[in-house]
Amino acid sequence: MSHEFRPLIEVLRELNALVQIEASGFVFLVTEELHSGIIRLHNGQVKEVTFRMLRNDEAVQGLSMVSTAKLRFQPNDIPSYGNKMALNPASMKWLLGGFEQELAGRSETTAAIAAASARAAAPPPPATARVDKRVRDTIEQVAVNYLGPIAGMLCQEAFETRQDPRQVVAHLATYLNSPQESRRFVDDAHKALDMLR
Repeated sequence: MSHEFRPLIEVLRELNALVQIEASGFVFLVTEELHSGIIRLHNGQVKEVTFRMLRNDEAVQGLSMVSTAKLRFQPNDIPSYGNKMALNPASMKWLLGGFEQELAGRSETTAAIAAASARAAAPPPPATARVDKRVRDTIEQVAVNYLGPIAGMLCQEAFETRQDPRQVVAHLATYLNSPQESRRFVDDAHKALDMLR
């Protein structure tokens, strides 16, 4: 996965390249606001789109408002169970090329803003170097049980901006569906970290 956030138009072009080669697997997306999404592909067909707790057409609509994102593809020859709730033709058309015209102007503006803000802000020292690899791996292992395959990407994002493992755990807990599940995750992660001592 690229470490740089890129304009959405570039990310969607990469998705379309996967569709063209009839790839199967999961396309994981993360925005600069740390919102995440998954696009499920089977033999180059978009089977499901989720983004910020939204599904399919609503997820595509939410995705269309994003300016920049990162993408990672995880190949997986998942069986096709059919769409429980298929994307409507307009959503599918936008996702598979209709975005080009809509986003072309926006990406130039975004790139200019990103370049200006990069010049203005000195890069912070990388937090990742200061965190023990065993601590990172432990948190990621617990996170996989709760967040599934996207956990690795979310952990990487969290460690890029935080050096305290407990802050990372608290941040990851915000991605879970309920306060109860968040509490269980935090408890499990803290127990696992305590066992490292």
